[in-house]
Order: sequence, then structure tokens, then C-alpha cells
Amino acid sequence: MFVPPRAKSGGLYRVWRDAFRMTCKLKLKPHLGHFLIFVLVSGVVTGLGADGPALTSDQILRGIEIENTRRRTLLKEYSGSRQYTLQNARFGKRAAVAVLMSYRQFAGESYTVLTRSGSDKLNGIIDQVIASERVVSLSPENARHDIASANYRVRLLGTEVAAGRRCYVLDLEPKIKSRFLIVGRAWIDAGSYSVVRIDGQFAASLSILVGAPHITEEFVEVNGFWLPAHVRSVSSGILLGPTELDILFSNYQLG
Repeated sequence: MFVPPRAKSGGLYRVWRDAFRMTCKLKLKPHLGHFLIFVLVSGVVTGLGADGPALTSDQILRGIEIENTRRRTLLKEYSGSRQYTLQNARFGKRAAVAVLMSYRQFAGESYTVLTRSGSDKLNGIIDQVIASERVVSLSPENARHDIASANYRVRLLGTEVAAGRRCYVLDLEPKIKSRFLIVGRAWIDAGSYSVVRIDGQFAASLSILVGAPHITEEFVEVNGFWLPAHVRSVSSGILLGPTELDILFSNYQLG
């Protein structure tokens, strides 16, 4: 039987540990399980640890893809609170919606509205945002948003500290003009290859109402998984003019 490395901390141990768990969950035969572990680990082993050798952009991107797979495989269910606030400067309107979100691996996200206030028109836009988030939470739709080689060309700009972590800073260039992708930058935790922060503009217009907003998204680590903590989106559409959407995430509970 295969046994992961003895070290009990650090990025390399986590990759071996989680790869081993995946083979057990998938009930693979020993030789197939060992092969899967080799594939998962070999692409990132040289880059784990803050003092490891310098990595190429493609190696970092491969690490992100492996982390995406790990998260989707192991994070089967969780819940949390979300507070949506939408403000429009042109008409001086505001709306706020508080929801309880529940995620299940194969069912995606579901929402229960707790409170609602403000402009009916802006409330309707928030409802559209929530509906689109539910669609994006389902496979294969979620893969269209991933930072992955299928969606992006990336370029390593350097390293910075974000959310208290040493991060690779990547320039993101979408391979296609898509409203699912971002032109901008991503901060990637050097130890886990998780996305810590994103800043940029949607590659294509979302609608005539909001155009192509500028978005900043920050993440927080919860029991080994980086989940959204705060999203701020600023747009200036033809019809609505300057509009700001703020989403706060809290009270995560992992199943």
C-alpha cells in the first residue's frame, strides 16, 4: 500500500496527502492510484515551498489546475452568508439583499433570501447576479471561469505578499473574448497554488446595462480551501451609468 511522505506540513505533503485521498475515494487499483499520484505531484513538486527553485508561468498554471481539481474533488458541501449591495450614482438608488447560500457538489449553489431592501429595479439586477452565480457553480459551466490553460495565457510578473501569503503575481490574458474571463492580474499562493486575489476587467460586455465591469475579488482560507471573501465590481453602462456592486461573504461552514 502506498504511504505519503512522513513530513506533516508544507505544500509538498499536502499535495501527496490529497492525491492519496483522491485515489482512495475513486477506488483505483494500486498501480492506477500510484500513477495518478505521480501525475498530480510531478508537475508542481519543484515549486512547492517559498524557497524552492524559480518556476515558469506554465508550471504555476499547472499548479493552479491541480489545486482546482483538488478543491472540486474534496470540497463536497459548504454554506455561508452573502450580503449584496448595489448602488447607482446616476439615479441615486440603492438596493441590498442578504442570502444564505448552500453548496452541494453535484447540485451547485442554492439560495435563501433573508432580507431585501431598496430599489425594485436594482433588486432585480441583484437577482440576475444570484441566478448567474448558481449557473456558474455547476459543472461544466464552472470550468469556463477557471484560471487554466484552456482559458488563459499567463505571464509571471513577480511575487508579492497578499492576505499574509507569499504570492505569484500573474498577468491574465484570455484566449478568447468572453464575459466569463478577466483581463488583469491574479495573486496565487506560492504554497498551495490557490487564488488569493483577482483584479481586472471582464473581457467582454456582460450586458447593455453594466457593460464590462472592473472587478476585484479577494479570498480567505477556510479549513484548507480558499473561498471568496469580498467582491467589488464597478461598471459604467450606457443606461445605468456608474454602478457599484459589493458582495461580502461570511459565516462559512464546511460539511
